[in-house]
This record gives sequence, C-alpha cells and structure tokens, in this order.
Amino acid sequence: MTQRLLVTGGSGYLGRWIAELARPDWQVTATYATGPAELDGVDWRHLDVRDKQVVESLIAAVKPQVIVHTAALNPGQGNDFVGVNVAGTANVAGAAQNVGSRLIHMSTDMVFDGEQGNYTEADSPNPRTDYGRTKADAEQAVIDSGADAAIVRTSLIYGWRPTIARAAQWMIDTAERGDPVQLWADEMRCPIWVESLAAAIVELAGIDHTGPIHVAGGEAISRYELGLALLRFHGIGTDGVSAIPSPPDANRPLDCTLDISLAERLLSTPLPGVSAVLA
Repeated sequence: MTQRLLVTGGSGYLGRWIAELARPDWQVTATYATGPAELDGVDWRHLDVRDKQVVESLIAAVKPQVIVHTAALNPGQGNDFVGVNVAGTANVAGAAQNVGSRLIHMSTDMVFDGEQGNYTEADSPNPRTDYGRTKADAEQAVIDSGADAAIVRTSLIYGWRPTIARAAQWMIDTAERGDPVQLWADEMRCPIWVESLAAAIVELAGIDHTGPIHVAGGEAISRYELGLALLRFHGIGTDGVSAIPSPPDANRPLDCTLDISLAERLLSTPLPGVSAVLA
C-alpha cells in the first residue's frame, strides 16, 4: 500500500520539489497559502498553518504517515514570523502527534550565533536575528509537542528550475538594470541546491531518524563568492559586483556553516557544494 506524505508549503520553492520527487513512491498531499503549484499527481489543499483547528482537521483527514513541514515566513515575505513560524509549527507538530504522523520539520542555520561555524547537531541554538529566533522557537515547539520528529537545519537554497531561486533572482535583476550589486564577503554559509535538498528530504522520509540533522551543501562559501558564482552561471557580468562587510547594526551571524557528516552517513543522496553543482 502506498504511504501518504503531506507537504506543507508545497507551492514554495523547496516544497514543490519535495512533492515532485516524492510522487513516484508516495501518495502526496501538498498545501498552499495563495495558490497551488503546477504539478500533477498531487492532492492540493489550501492551508493557513496559523489556524489550529483547520490544521488539525486536515491532518486528521489525510492521516499521513509522514509530514514534511516547509511552510514558513522568510525575511522579505511579511512580518508575522511568530504567527507562521512558531504558532504555525506548533499547530502542525501537535496535529502530527495527535494522529501519529512522523514529522520532518525544516529549520535553518540561522538558529546559530555564527561565532564558531561548522556547527554540529549537538550545538545549542543561539540566534541573533528575529527570523532566527522564531525558527529556534519553532524547533522547541516541535520538541515540546512530543511528535516523532526530525529537525532539518539547512542553509541558503538556490536553483534555476522551474524558476530561479530568490537567492539569485534579485542579483540578476539588479545587475541587468545596470545597478551595483553589493554582497557580504564576511558571512559564510553552506548553500544547497534545491534539488539535492529535496531529494535528501524524500529519502529522509523513509528513514527512522529523530532529532536534529544538518542537510546543507558540502562547501563553505561567502555570500559574495556565491553571488559571483550564480551570476556567472546565468551569464551575467560581474564587473558591477563589490564585496562589502555585513552591516554591524544588523547583528547578523557571520559563520553559520554546518557540519553535515551525520547526513552524509545516513543518506545516500549527494550533498555537493556550489562549485560542484554549477560545474
């Protein structure tokens, strides 16, 4: 019997890829906030994760063996970080616990303070930004729910299918207008190709792992280096790109690189770095 998989935020950049890659082996239900993705073979449902009653009703009706919770509010997408990221996650995790669904919760490297880098799953979150704090609180909500859950911390997501990811699109638009592109040279991350991440999540759905796991690209790179690489990949000149320091008043973590050795031991999905992917 085909198992059921529910993907929250299924119309998002990552969620869509998870739904697409899961279709051959799972009966996929995916949720959307504004509109479904153009993806056949998926049961699309509208969902506002902030509505606890609706979340519980949907999950009780679908009864998925696994829920992948990608729905979140990211910087630049709105202001209700607490409502979506914290309360919404608590609603999903609580409903997962109610029906006995396994939960894969998507988190971020921004839960760390960036003081040391190469963070392992044993390192404690200590976020600096409002976004990071809500994602750390969301992780705690998952733990507090008692659900059988894996907490996936990842990094900057990039890709170009079916559309170019936000991480590159704004740079392309800016460069094509002839405006200068300024990129932080002192902020280090482990960017991951969306298709690698989605494949890893689908594989993880079939593995009995609980607790944190770091799933990111296998190369530490600055935002400046990432920007240059993505612009060149898309055939955009980089003469107007300059390296600048992260603004001190933003209090951003500078080195959120992740140790992915646990994921590499558990998963067969490759997690290549930017250089290998773009090559």
